[in-house]
Amino acid sequence: MLPARLLVGVGTCAFLLLIVVSVTGGFTVHAGPLYFAAHNWRGPLVAALAAFGVAALSGRAALLDTALLDAFSSTWRFVDDHAPALAIVIAAATAGIGIANGTYAASGSDASGYISEARLLASARITDDEPLARRVEWPNATWAFTPLGYRPGSTPGELAPTYPAGLPLSIAPFRLVFGELAAYLVVPFLGALAVLCTYALGTRLHARPSGVIAAALLATSPIFLFQLVQPMSDVAVTAWWALAFVFALSPVPGSPLAAGAASGLAMLTRPNLAPVAAIVALAVIGWPRDDRRRLRPQNLLAFAAGIMPALGAIVLMQWRLYGNPLRSGYGSVGELFASSNITPNFVGYGARLLHGEAPSLGVAAIALLIVIARRGRDDTPPARRALFLALLVAAIVTASYLPYAVFAEWSYLRFLMPAFPLLFVVVGALLVKAAMRLPPTLRGVVVLAILTLACSLNTSRARQEQAFNLRRYESRYRMAGQYLESALPPGAVIVAVQESGSARYYARVPILRWDQLGVDLDTALAAMQAIGRHPFLLVEDWEAPDLRVKFPASPVARLDWPVRAEFGDETRVRLFDPADRDTPRAWAADRVH
Repeated sequence: MLPARLLVGVGTCAFLLLIVVSVTGGFTVHAGPLYFAAHNWRGPLVAALAAFGVAALSGRAALLDTALLDAFSSTWRFVDDHAPALAIVIAAATAGIGIANGTYAASGSDASGYISEARLLASARITDDEPLARRVEWPNATWAFTPLGYRPGSTPGELAPTYPAGLPLSIAPFRLVFGELAAYLVVPFLGALAVLCTYALGTRLHARPSGVIAAALLATSPIFLFQLVQPMSDVAVTAWWALAFVFALSPVPGSPLAAGAASGLAMLTRPNLAPVAAIVALAVIGWPRDDRRRLRPQNLLAFAAGIMPALGAIVLMQWRLYGNPLRSGYGSVGELFASSNITPNFVGYGARLLHGEAPSLGVAAIALLIVIARRGRDDTPPARRALFLALLVAAIVTASYLPYAVFAEWSYLRFLMPAFPLLFVVVGALLVKAAMRLPPTLRGVVVLAILTLACSLNTSRARQEQAFNLRRYESRYRMAGQYLESALPPGAVIVAVQESGSARYYARVPILRWDQLGVDLDTALAAMQAIGRHPFLLVEDWEAPDLRVKFPASPVARLDWPVRAEFGDETRVRLFDPADRDTPRAWAADRVH
């Protein structure tokens, strides 16, 4: 029996590898000096046929041989018996992907905002200060000196973070102890936590194979992979809500308190999703109720005790930073939401789901068809509780963003990610129920084949969306910032928009946002020079036309003199010194890429 099982195991692995290579085009996995590569479908195909052929010939009754049938049946038992180990491997691979492909850059508005806010918190501050805003008499002067990711605080020159403190609070202690590099490892580890929690949810709401399927679908979700490599809050809030539901469904003493604390971390990370805490509270008391347990309303007290510190912190921070406990860094409710956005967002998010999560939707559809077509009983628990919780969370998350601003990019599917763990649990439960309607010899191989195909298609979609290429694309922010830190003279001021957050973070110099200037560009530059400051312009290539449109009368806005330095490949970032405009230079520009 052992040789037959071994041959079937080898053949199954080769068959799954064949699917991966056929869909993705192949891969290479490095482990120090060793590596494993598979880029041609012929090798896995030959190995699979050979293993299954030898296994068939080894039985006297070919495929009807009892030992061989048992070997095929053992595939399903293997998944069930080793589900915790499989979940740990998937979670470890998730963290590895995030670490290996991370951007490691305080880029744009979001990433620079979160990373710089973590640095502020690590230094025991919640706001930054820019004295230059108090030395000029321009309209809205503080706005002009506020980088992306920040907004004016309550006093002139005070810079308040735009983004909620949840992710920066998670990053700050690691940065404080292990340095700046550790700040970029937090999101990959939270991604691994989200995967583990998804497995735990599948196990508690249905069965262990359901948890493995859900964990694999989350770990390979294109939008999850896209956000996993960036220091942004989408993966973090997904992990905290998943952890909250794991505690809420746990019978361990103290779990209601832990569920409240995890919900509080999720609310600190994304306050607009606070209503999801109501669904966690329902799970804490045991709703939807199964046949074995009664509702436990007494657990609400411990849940409230766990969530109150975060609620208090949110109210106090928003009051201190934005002057109103109900106002966020993004603005007031009236500024952020409009009923006119609901219809275009409904269409937009539906299109993004079809574009990004088609494989998972396909798995659900195939499983549902099998369940309907092959009626019968199975010994798996009902999936009613998982379905109710998933639908409620999905409804709240979706309703939170339908009236919000309309975005064109596919990547804004990230807003719906907090609902993914429970939704994938439902998909996993459907696939397991479908498997139980199949002959025992086919269950394991069919489920693994469907899951491998879906995960391979997910990975290919993530690659097409440049999830694994973001480090190179975002590196221009880090290169420009580090260059400025080393090359700028004392008293420098950077005039920028898109690069403003990263320039202030890396170079630790004042920035001047030309898009927020209440005076002409030349007037602003002259004012900086009058107080002993040396202005430089840091402009991405696509920004140059906008600069000229905003200041049509400004000679400086034409940027018609040689650059000091240039960074990046696809998007070029150029550093200009206005002092060079009328002074010929004898040296070549620095080119960093």
